[in-house]
Amino acid sequence: MPTKNKILCYEDSLNANEEMYGTAPRVDVWFLLEYRGHWSGKAFKDSKIPKAVKSFLNKELKAIPNSRLQLIKKHKNSDERLKFYLAVSDETKPRLYEFELNDYEDLLSLKIRKVLKSKKHMSDERIFIVCTNGEYDTCCGKFGMPVYLDIAEGKYGSRTWETTHLGGHRFASTFVCLPHGLFYGRVREGRVAEELMEQYEAGRVNLSSYRGRSCHNSEVQAAEYYLRKETDIFEISEFTLKNSQKADKKSTIKFLSQSDETTYKIKLRQDKNAVKIIKSCGDKSSFIPQFRLLDYSVI
Repeated sequence: MPTKNKILCYEDSLNANEEMYGTAPRVDVWFLLEYRGHWSGKAFKDSKIPKAVKSFLNKELKAIPNSRLQLIKKHKNSDERLKFYLAVSDETKPRLYEFELNDYEDLLSLKIRKVLKSKKHMSDERIFIVCTNGEYDTCCGKFGMPVYLDIAEGKYGSRTWETTHLGGHRFASTFVCLPHGLFYGRVREGRVAEELMEQYEAGRVNLSSYRGRSCHNSEVQAAEYYLRKETDIFEISEFTLKNSQKADKKSTIKFLSQSDETTYKIKLRQDKNAVKIIKSCGDKSSFIPQFRLLDYSVI
């Protein structure tokens, strides 16, 4: 996608001091399919994956609420067989399923909805996907590819994949930790990305680059950010959503502590005209909402 603006969407977002929390797309089930060919801006649609397989996957995506397909690939391929993953970013039971394909038609015999209810093909691994699709947005290629290439040479290289558009390219580079669905943004090469991965391996969230967890909507994501900031508790599994109420521009979200059953209440206000930026390279400026903390309390 050509850039019409002189400024990149990443720079515009950063200059406007746009906060990242509450910006992760809602995804409960991920389809990750390896595709080693060229990625256009409409990568899946324009791919050479057989039409029957595309139709099959699109049908499954429609049948599974909050599901999303990502094409993935590696800079260097060491395996002739293709990988396919299903990741379930459930708040309490996140899980990853792994498959090897001789060809794309192997997917046609896969009972995806049945797999998601079973333990068969389940993997204990945690994987990472980094958006590098510069054909979709300039910033994803400019910032995502160097991060991916740097990670590929390190200890997490075997479990890290390039991926197509994730959403929020103005936060490039952006990547996701799976199966938990933790979104991070504005990540750079070097120890920065590796430290985030190390913390994820240890079961912790890093707030400095955190966009949110995909199993939650934007209000709950923002509330979780503020809760962790107020409590200095970063263990991924420590808090679960108890309930959420929204009235006009204000939201009240309650979380339950898994260690002592304490209930925490977060009140937020959404400012719909908080910042005005270009959301994508080449776009016109538009208003972007932000969440503000109104009250934090322990019940």
